[in-house]
Formats: sequence, structure tokens, C-alpha cells
Amino acid sequence: MSANSKPRKHRHKRHYTFMIISGDSDGSTRSLHLNHFKTQLMAYTLFIIGVAIVCYMIYSAMTISSLRRLQAEQKVQIEKLQQENTNLEAANSQLQTETLQLSAAINKRLEDEQLSAEEAEGLAIPSGFPLTGTASMVPAADDLTATEVTEITDENKDEVSGNPIVVFTAADGSSIIASGTGTITSVTTDTKFGNSVTIDHGNGYISIYRNGSDPLVSEGATIDKGDIIFVVTKDNLKLGYQIMQDDKFINPEDLIEIDG
Repeated sequence: MSANSKPRKHRHKRHYTFMIISGDSDGSTRSLHLNHFKTQLMAYTLFIIGVAIVCYMIYSAMTISSLRRLQAEQKVQIEKLQQENTNLEAANSQLQTETLQLSAAINKRLEDEQLSAEEAEGLAIPSGFPLTGTASMVPAADDLTATEVTEITDENKDEVSGNPIVVFTAADGSSIIASGTGTITSVTTDTKFGNSVTIDHGNGYISIYRNGSDPLVSEGATIDKGDIIFVVTKDNLKLGYQIMQDDKFINPEDLIEIDG
């Protein structure tokens, strides 16, 4: 070795020895020898595993916190929805009650309207007695070519001809009244009785009232059942009463409701 040459440095390789002491009663030990590189590799690996574990724990804690917050929000939302559902059920119950009440009111109104319609229809049929008070009544026939109506008797009933008519003899001061509701279509003179009033009842029926007194109604007016058409006087006690159905004369006795 020359004088100028420097002594060479020797690198010492580091070695680590890990001892594992058994817990057995024999007290045996084991040793693991690792060089420097393997030791660093193991240390880095353990460090990375530790960091991963810490990150996982932090992530888990954050996830749990987020889930708890979400659960709390969902709980609040559920309570809100339950309250809204309760309110909707109450509103629905109230609506059902109102619907039932409205349905009952509509049904009642329809029933009333139906009854009113039936009542109006019944009132329009000229079945009422055409006089106030009592009166005698005889069937007769009205031959348009004759000057007077012909009373029907057992002797002439097979021979008499003409439109059926009922002749009433009323008391002085009684009233001739409409036998049903309708519209007055004519107020004219009558050659056999003096005056004639015709009422169209709007259902195929027409009633005709013939008397010598002055009519108390006018053509075109609507009239109710029981309204006064004539007032009977001692000079005009007779009432000739006729009914037509679908433009054909019928016997008024078939329709008149006589009480008593």
C-alpha cells in the first residue's frame, strides 16, 4: 500500500434480529434475522397498514356520522309526512262527511222535485170537482146540430148521439172552479149555455166549462186547480162540463173525483 493511498472504508451491513419468546412453560425462544432492506420494507409496510387502518377508521367515523345525520333527517321527514298523512286523513274524513251530506241533500232535493213533479202532474189532470158546494149532476149528450143538450135516460141512452157532457145544477152563490191546473186557451160565447171557457192542461187533457155568468178569467192566463172561473147566480144555475183526452171527448164521470 502506497503512502498516498487512503484507507478504504468498509460498509458494515446492518442486520436486525427479532426474538419471539414463547409463552410455553419450556420458555423456548425463536429468532428472526432480517437485513436492513427487509427491515425497512417491513417498517414501511406496517406504516402503510397503520395509515390505511387510521384512514379506514376516519372514513368509517365520517360514514357513521353521515348516516346518523341522514337518519335524523329521514326521521324528521317521516314525522312530517306522518303529520301530513294525519291531516290528509282528517281532511278526507271531513270531505267524505260533506260528500255524504251533499249527497243526502241532493237526493232529498231530487225526491222533493220528483214529488213536486208528480204533484204538479196530478194537479194537471182535470179530475177535481168543478164546483164548490153541492150540486146535482146528470149525464147528457151535446149534438152540435141541436139547439140544446140532451139528457141521457134509460129510455134514450141507446139512441142519443153527440159528445158526452155532464150538466150540473148548482146552488146560487156557489163557484165554478178549474178541475186542474193549465192554461186558458179560449173564452167565448156559447149558444147553449151563454159562455164557454176552455183550459188546456198540457198533458193531453182539455176541460170545458159552459155557463151563463160572466167569466172571471181571460184567454192566455195560467190557472191553478180550484181557481174560480164563474160565480153561479140564480139565473145561471146550470154548468155544462166536458173533458177531452187526446182530442177526443170522454165521459167526465170517468175522471171526476166525487167526495161524499
